[in-house]
Amino acid sequence: MSADTLMSTLDEAKPVHARWSEVNRQFLDFVATHPECLDRGSYTGACQAPRLRFYSSVQPWPLFFEPSRVSELAAMAVGLDRLLKAAVGRFLRNDARTIADYYRMAPSADGSPGMPDLITERSVPILVAEPNGVAGAFSRGDYLETPEGLKLLEINSSGFIGGLATDHLCERYLESEPTARFLRQVNRRARPMGIRRAMLRHVVEDSRRLGAWTEGDINVAIVIYPNRPAIIAEYDAAEYTHELHAALVDAGHAPGGRVILCSLEKLSAGPEGVTLAGEPVHAVVEQHGGGDFLPVFRAFKVGRVNLFSGPIKAILSDKRNMALVSEHAGSADFTAAERALIERHFAWTRRVLPSRTTFRGRPLNLPGDLPAGRDDFVLKKGCSNSGGGVVVGRFHTLDEWEQAIARAVREGDWVVQERLEPVPYCFHDARAGAVPHEVVWGLFAFGEHFGGVHLTMQPTGHGRGVVNPNQGAALGAGLALMD
Repeated sequence: MSADTLMSTLDEAKPVHARWSEVNRQFLDFVATHPECLDRGSYTGACQAPRLRFYSSVQPWPLFFEPSRVSELAAMAVGLDRLLKAAVGRFLRNDARTIADYYRMAPSADGSPGMPDLITERSVPILVAEPNGVAGAFSRGDYLETPEGLKLLEINSSGFIGGLATDHLCERYLESEPTARFLRQVNRRARPMGIRRAMLRHVVEDSRRLGAWTEGDINVAIVIYPNRPAIIAEYDAAEYTHELHAALVDAGHAPGGRVILCSLEKLSAGPEGVTLAGEPVHAVVEQHGGGDFLPVFRAFKVGRVNLFSGPIKAILSDKRNMALVSEHAGSADFTAAERALIERHFAWTRRVLPSRTTFRGRPLNLPGDLPAGRDDFVLKKGCSNSGGGVVVGRFHTLDEWEQAIARAVREGDWVVQERLEPVPYCFHDARAGAVPHEVVWGLFAFGEHFGGVHLTMQPTGHGRGVVNPNQGAALGAGLALMD
């Protein structure tokens, strides 16, 4: 990359980056005059961190956020998380038949898995009865920034949501010499936003609300499945315990208890609660889901242990929840503040079912008008993840797009979403240097607590419109600037 091309690329990105802090503009100036910022060898701590091995690539440049901008993101992320969690009760009225009809699906014609057989008229009353794990569920909302601001694309809600290692990346950023030198030069300090502490404070508060823990030591089991050394290495029980104690102090309690990393088989669950080697466990956080959680789920249902988040995740993470809110965006069931939040930050979404609606002020017949709208729409399977089951019309031929529409109609569990044009950011690419990137923003919400900013990115124009680690996207993160 020539010096002139580098300067032009950085200059074009400065106004976008500076929205979150003028420090970002200063950082791009710093990049232009410090060649080591373009050398990934200067960032070995970040780019080769073993706990980040899930990602094929790690972005060496952070994005900086002023405290006021962190507060802005927190209000949006927590507000939309709360709103989506309430949607099933508001619009499906927690009625078993209505819920089962809304989410039920047949197996895909191509043999890909559909929603587990958890969502049936028989099981739904048990799932939605309190305690149901809805309020307690962790979430990461995925957003795309457009010229009008951040727009929510989907919510991932479960005990395990990708990006919980983002704090670790932030710590490696701060240890990297180019970043440390830059912060000294501009006389600013930065820190991770605190995903682990926000998560554990919520675990404490929600477990107390449920009555699974009231006082004294609190023991939190993080259940890792499959329990393989390579996966266990992504965690550090001592670090998590340190954050648990800090979270207890933040919540007004004495520090005590510990975080235990274990396999599901190590837990004993019965009417009296859950234990590990005879030691009481007050909260169970499922990671890398799998295994037979039914005994723990039963103990959770009688209030003996808290569970994050159990089978309710099958409902909470379904992309049809986006349609449930979007279709009712003007409903009086929302407050004026909620309607404003939806209008500003919600991507237009509908189920792919025969219906008449409007799109950007124009009538739209579903599914008949979708073939002509190939450039405007994205199809998503309701219970897909990791970038699977996503078809971006612009990146497919008309024949491929029509086949995807036919599949969506046949299977009955897909949504159509407006295709949004992202604001390009400038980040480092190992092959091309400083280049424009498409960025998906992952914002964590743990009850009433905001966890931080997890960025997934790829150079603009690469791939087929899906920005996901499984498609080769890189991991980045946001650092909070300190006053």
